[in-house]
This record gives sequence, structure tokens and C-alpha cells, in this order.
Amino acid sequence: MNRPWFSPAVFLIAFCCAYVFVFAMDWPLFRYYPLHGDFSWGVRTVGSIGPAMTWYGLLCSAAPLAAIAAVIIPDRVAQHLLAGYLWLFPCVAVLACAYLLRVFFA
Repeated sequence: MNRPWFSPAVFLIAFCCAYVFVFAMDWPLFRYYPLHGDFSWGVRTVGSIGPAMTWYGLLCSAAPLAAIAAVIIPDRVAQHLLAGYLWLFPCVAVLACAYLLRVFFA
């Protein structure tokens, strides 16, 4: 039997973990400044041109890490060990991000 080359379950787990990590470290691939339509690549911020959108940059930082893990790690690892618990990873990632944003809710 051929092994599938990409594991969606491993991608889910790795993406949730990678997203929380890059979110906590504030390592977006890029930042977008919508007031001027400018991009800032890497973690460098541009100070005086308004607020930046980092969400897309965070997604683009976490996705390649998760894709590499989904190609390297076999699907059977996630399917057999965590088959009924895959839904927990996005829930924990949301809670972790909410915890990291707690200073804005106080």
C-alpha cells in the first residue's frame, strides 16, 4: 500500500502549534500597512505609517512549517494516536492566542 505524501491530520497539529509559536514570538513573514498599501518583510516594523496587519504574515509563517511536518511525519502517527482528539488542537490554539492577547482585554 502506498503511503500518502501529505498528512492533513499532521498539518492540523503542526499548524496549530506553529501558529501559536510565531504569534507568541511575533514573527510574521510580512506586515501590511493598509493606510499606505505598503509591505514590510520580516519582523521589521515601520513606525509612522499607521497600524499594521500581521495576521496574514503569521499565517504565511506557520503554513510552511506545518506543510513540511505534514510531508515528513507519517499520517498513521496522528490518526492512530490522536484520532478522536484532533479537534482539541484548534481549540487550545485559540485559547493560547486569547491568553497572549489578555493585555488588550484588561
